Amino acid sequence: MAENDSSLRLAEKIQKMTLSSSSSSSSSDEEDHEDRISKLPDDLLVHILSFLPTVDAVSTSFLSNRWILIWYLVPNLSFSITTANYKSSKDQQKFCNYITRCLEQRERGMFFIGDSLVNSLKLQMDCYERSKDGHLDEWVAFAFENKVKELNLCLSEEEVGDDIYLYCIPMIETIHLTILELSMVLLDSGFSYSFPSLKSLSLTNVDFIDTSVVDEVLLGSPLLEKLSLIDCDIYIQDDRPYQLDIRSSSLKFLEIRFEKFHVLEVKQIKAINLESLELVGVSFDNLNLSVCKAIKNLSLICDWNIEEPSSLEYLISSLPLLENLTLGNWGKKNLDHIKISSQHLKSFNVNNYADAMTVIIEWAPQLASFYYTGDLHFRMSMVSSNSLNGTFEIAKYEDYNGDWFINMMNFLTSLNCSWNMVTLHVDRAKALIFPKNLKRMFENWKCTCRFPMVNWEHLRVFTECKGEEESELRDALMWIFPSLKTLSIGERRSC
Repeated sequence: MAENDSSLRLAEKIQKMTLSSSSSSSSSDEEDHEDRISKLPDDLLVHILSFLPTVDAVSTSFLSNRWILIWYLVPNLSFSITTANYKSSKDQQKFCNYITRCLEQRERGMFFIGDSLVNSLKLQMDCYERSKDGHLDEWVAFAFENKVKELNLCLSEEEVGDDIYLYCIPMIETIHLTILELSMVLLDSGFSYSFPSLKSLSLTNVDFIDTSVVDEVLLGSPLLEKLSLIDCDIYIQDDRPYQLDIRSSSLKFLEIRFEKFHVLEVKQIKAINLESLELVGVSFDNLNLSVCKAIKNLSLICDWNIEEPSSLEYLISSLPLLENLTLGNWGKKNLDHIKISSQHLKSFNVNNYADAMTVIIEWAPQLASFYYTGDLHFRMSMVSSNSLNGTFEIAKYEDYNGDWFINMMNFLTSLNCSWNMVTLHVDRAKALIFPKNLKRMFENWKCTCRFPMVNWEHLRVFTECKGEEESELRDALMWIFPSLKTLSIGERRSC
């Protein structure tokens, strides 16, 4: 990581040199200044230039004779055509022509320079129009004809009246591509897509003519290990849920996020080597994971269209290697009284912003950590005596009034587990500083109703706390948690 940071700083310095290369210095000190960067070996210069956009890497060829051919050795090409940099259609067209010339030069250079290979091509365009399809076809063809291993194509859509157009990826059959990332494009089942060496595929906001495209891509990718489908749209004729089947014997990591459109229904996932599964915005009702016994990491933020939680409980208990579990609500349907039993479960995360949710951990002998994000409508108990490390990130509340403090105390006292270290994130210190009248009320409850105490011993609190509030907050925490042995207060951070 440190090496990358150092290379990035050098890349920025070279970029400044490039921008100022046309200007001459009148200072004799600057004329005599030693050019240490140019004395670096080729391999290091190429590594540094790989952090720059290709247009800047090409510009270094004008610095001196030493730099003329260096950019031909850079294995990563990256181009960005955005309206921020090229506002007019004329300027965009000029840059499209520039990209085509760069790729032509690199293709010619491969015949004369042995190390002039292109491993990665990244193209970003937020001003897509169908008039640019010819250029895009040429650039994609360059990638496949010149054995590019990584291709990243991030485009946009063209709107004409009520119609929306996307660039349609042409027929692809390449044995060299290992990583493919596509965004805002169209995949048509009328074309053939074959990726015999593909290991990682990411599709974001990609439109499918029908679900058979996914089947074809998976069949044409026998070595695929990682698949990500994010907000993809499938053309269908009615309002039925989108149905998708995933079949792959090589797949190890699968992520399906469907947050923008209708709920996606994944009927079955047949991936015997699948180790990590993340589903967001997916209907759980008919989900079949019966053959996925190798799953270690499972994240389900679903539309829980289930009358009884037994199907979810059975799914969790039937995964013999499960180590990390995340459950969350998608939409308004909540999970309630979920019973967790898992032999190898080590960490458990809950995301809850719906109605009341109760989790009962019946059997999880190796569970060591619990992470909760959401509101105060959550209850949890654990049958065994495992000592857990817990983290609770409480959602921001509009008004820290009497109802808030009552709900918070009910929330804290209902976490019936043996806690080791607890980390608590709240929006402001005010959320934990009880008003005096409420403190007296709780004191009376403790005396008359035996109101349970929060017997946490080790606590870290992260919140927005002004200097003068810290002492008051510390006193409030010692009152809420009278058994505390260690307490630390820090600034709220992103979790």
